[in-house]
Amino acid sequence: MIRKLPLKIVFLFLGFLINVPTMVAQVLMKEVSFEQQIENSTLLIEGRVLSKESFWDSERKNIYTLNRIEVYKVFKGELKKTVDVITHGGVVGLRAEVVSPSLSLNTNDIGVFVLHNNDVNLESKTNIKAYKPYSSSQGFYKYNIEQDVVRNPFNKTKGITSSFYDKIIALTKADYINVDDFDVKEKQREFLQKKSFRPPSSITFTPTSITAGTKSVLTINGSGFGATKGSVGFSDADEGGSEFYEALDTQILTWSDTQITVEVPSKAGTGIIRVTDSSNSSADSNDILTVSYSEINIISNQATQGPNAGLDVAYQTRHVNDDGAGGYTWQMFTGFDSNTLAKAAFLRAFETWRCESGVNWVIGETTNTNIIAEDNINVIRFDVGDELPDGVLGRCTSRFGGCFANGNTSIDWFVNELDIVFNDDPDSSQSTDVMETWNYGTGASSGSEYDFESVALHELGHGHQLAHVIDSNSDVMHFTLFNGQDQRTLGANNILAAADVHSRSTSGPVCVVILPMTDYAGTCGLSVDDNTIEEGISIFPNPAKKEFFIKSAYLNLDKIEIYDVSGRLVSDISISEAVRMKAINMHHASKGVYFVNIHSEGRFITKKLILD
Repeated sequence: MIRKLPLKIVFLFLGFLINVPTMVAQVLMKEVSFEQQIENSTLLIEGRVLSKESFWDSERKNIYTLNRIEVYKVFKGELKKTVDVITHGGVVGLRAEVVSPSLSLNTNDIGVFVLHNNDVNLESKTNIKAYKPYSSSQGFYKYNIEQDVVRNPFNKTKGITSSFYDKIIALTKADYINVDDFDVKEKQREFLQKKSFRPPSSITFTPTSITAGTKSVLTINGSGFGATKGSVGFSDADEGGSEFYEALDTQILTWSDTQITVEVPSKAGTGIIRVTDSSNSSADSNDILTVSYSEINIISNQATQGPNAGLDVAYQTRHVNDDGAGGYTWQMFTGFDSNTLAKAAFLRAFETWRCESGVNWVIGETTNTNIIAEDNINVIRFDVGDELPDGVLGRCTSRFGGCFANGNTSIDWFVNELDIVFNDDPDSSQSTDVMETWNYGTGASSGSEYDFESVALHELGHGHQLAHVIDSNSDVMHFTLFNGQDQRTLGANNILAAADVHSRSTSGPVCVVILPMTDYAGTCGLSVDDNTIEEGISIFPNPAKKEFFIKSAYLNLDKIEIYDVSGRLVSDISISEAVRMKAINMHHASKGVYFVNIHSEGRFITKKLILD
């Protein structure tokens, strides 16, 4: 096909300017038990990350990072002093790939690695025997030595030597072998000796609700921060808040002993924040920062001019006119297309996004391509064999192009390709004794089912450039999905985030000659029956003072959710009795614009309310 021709001509024209990295985002996960991880591991070690280096695979389709691990203990497998662990993503020259929340390691990370044999061949590293983490990011149990805690995305254990070692030994039925003289308790004593005399304390912040990956600035007040810049950590949404994700140095705008201003990074989720001073002393906030939504960023150090030259900088992304018709053309692999139930569930999610935001996505002809790679095909498919790690339900890959801007001081990034792959066997992790299957229908999922439409809605959200949040109860962009859980509707925060991305995607050209996305122009909206029902639901008076009413002419009201313009949930009302009119008290709310989500017997609509 030649649907990419207009954009590829642009790339040839701008070849000296444009970098075409890829960013894979993101993975929707379910928990894999520790017992299963140990049983399926080839090598189980305690160690520290010494170094990282990224490479293309031998076919130059994807990028991987080779992490060199210094081994402290071997709990299972071959005795080694160092081990190479391959993880998804990385940066090679002017190309990059980020897979989140698959395992992403940092130099000097310490913990237990659950590994199995690697099947990826790296370009120029074909003779290296490397391993890969079992069950993606769940395969690394990171130590917080100062607090004596071990965490992975789903579990937390207090007591590294007193509890976690024993837990492993009980499953391996063998004692560990010491390879290096590493003592957790001695490291804890070293931390105490290095603590500053006046560590950070009394941490407060404004605002208390914010968005992430949008260059929104948080002001942190307190004491003992020191005169030298340290770091600010946010609850990591990719890990469900089990770890802290530190803002880039370039995102910390100001730092004094009593106040810090920082841009909230893309991976930040709802939770506490942590301030660490230059001597590595840290303190956590007592209050929770609410992150209403987050957008994907690309982190690049390619700028060659200005104060951030050579430094890691977080950049926002956007859509463009990729297919020459105003947006992106997706293609279903023939095997996916033939699964009529999966196709129907995917199309329901597909329609939800473009009808809510206007994103210009269309479905084109089927394709025989059955891989995820840089091939100019926006493919929708099931995985082959164990392509997706155990515990991973789906993954969306976004690939980007970029060009230098503002005198080479920054980079403009745009989506160049989108791919989605689903796990063909949600029971593959065997994490329970119950056979788990997909629910492709519109009925409620049972306790043994994962809802396909919910997973598709989540992965398409990443294609729309939304990142993860921490809200397992009501947000489709939460990083994990439980069996029996259905998330088939977009909340006000999802819609606000999508509107923000779409606004800049349609605002004008990028890289001088690449045209912006246009609004989806196809038929979109409710059926006649649904239109009748929506017209029958009203809120009055509007504008209102301190009270308003919701009235439904046809169906009973089930639940009311009210959000402010920042996406913060200000009221959540469940209605147990069968009623078609409900009075809502808003005495606690300030004047302004609000979004009211009205749930009515399986239907869901949003109406705007003004308080004056």
